Amino acid sequence: MSDNIAAKQFSNITPFWQRLPAFFLYPMQPQMIWHPAVYALIGIGLWALGRGGDDEGGFSPFIFKLAVIISLGLAVDLVRLCFRALEQTSLGNLRCTDFDESDEAHKLTPYKLLALFMVQGIFLYILKTIHPNLVLIGNVLVYLMLPASIMVLGSSHSFTEAANPLKAFKIIRAVGWPYLALWVFGFILSQGALIVVILLIKKLPIALLIGVGIFAYAYFNLIWFNMMGYAMYQYHKQIGYAPDRNFEINALAASRKNRPLTDEEILAQQVAAMIRDGNLDLALEFIWEDLRYDQYNAQLSGHYAKLLMLKGDKAKQLEHAQRHLLAIARSGKAGHIGDTWKQARQLNPEFTIDNPDHVLQMAQAAASVREFQTALEITSGFHKRAPRHKDVPAVLVLAGKLISDHLRQDARALSLFNHVIAQWPGDPAAEEAQRYKNVIERLAPTPQ
Repeated sequence: MSDNIAAKQFSNITPFWQRLPAFFLYPMQPQMIWHPAVYALIGIGLWALGRGGDDEGGFSPFIFKLAVIISLGLAVDLVRLCFRALEQTSLGNLRCTDFDESDEAHKLTPYKLLALFMVQGIFLYILKTIHPNLVLIGNVLVYLMLPASIMVLGSSHSFTEAANPLKAFKIIRAVGWPYLALWVFGFILSQGALIVVILLIKKLPIALLIGVGIFAYAYFNLIWFNMMGYAMYQYHKQIGYAPDRNFEINALAASRKNRPLTDEEILAQQVAAMIRDGNLDLALEFIWEDLRYDQYNAQLSGHYAKLLMLKGDKAKQLEHAQRHLLAIARSGKAGHIGDTWKQARQLNPEFTIDNPDHVLQMAQAAASVREFQTALEITSGFHKRAPRHKDVPAVLVLAGKLISDHLRQDARALSLFNHVIAQWPGDPAAEEAQRYKNVIERLAPTPQ
């Protein structure tokens, strides 16, 4: 059933070759574009410092060494950024605002990528020592497998897996013939910065040309890694993993509301689509899969309750009502607790809370949103159903307060307060009962 859910959820993925303009806009996001811009400004600044006003073309040896060290640091930062873009896009998170919380997963990735290049170089050297012609075949294989190896490294964070040709061939086989198109796009993008420099070499001052070249190099690499991540997302089923979110729905949200959809909105759209297609059981299973790991999520629980109502399964509605009421009570937003209780009572007029540990919390939640009748019904008979439970005094005091404040039946309330004071004199609830009793007696009209 889980496979059917995943297939339905991600059945509308646009092929990567139909999204080329979107890839070129990807690095323009504010959280990302500042990286290439800063790299470019640093490059221009180092050039200006190195020249130091020297008109004879000399360059400061110290600044040159400093520039090499800074360039290595910027390269490490760019590689980490590129791999984060690849990984998050492969999970269906296109925008930086959708990204998972940053972690240390890609901290060592630049060095793993360098090690991968070294292994490939050693492989080519060995082929050359065997026969000079073999190195040509080896070069073709290495360059053909490079995007796949990068995708393996970006998703697994493992050097050994990235260096394993079988893992790369798995990616190539999963993508199929479109992999060649992906490779061609990657080759063109790798030449992008050079082409930009050649086109502008006679039109810009050297310092500005350096900045533009650095910016273009970083920009085109971000496009390339975004494209590889999207290709993984497109063929995730063939590769063998599950994305975090439906990329297509999220893209639709941005065009319509100028912001990404929240996970809750995405879930609602997915469920609505399943219901429209007549897949009610699939929608129920889809929600239940999430509820298994987040059973007190009031929103998920509410979706599940509505789907059970649509299906008309009264037994499961009553069973789920127990969980749903608790989820609402724990959410801190108990606005729907009254409706949920009334629906359960309509299905079974004798409906009560099975777990005595939850009664007080649910009744308090109902009272907090002025669902006083619901709160009283939840507490009704509790002291008889669970006479030895620790919450009995507090439940009786809560019931007494509701009866006095909202039903104006002080005599009934006093009876409950007196019972608590007599039976549980050392309980904090008895102190509260005594205070309320004193107030009621003080405000009671004096007999004539």
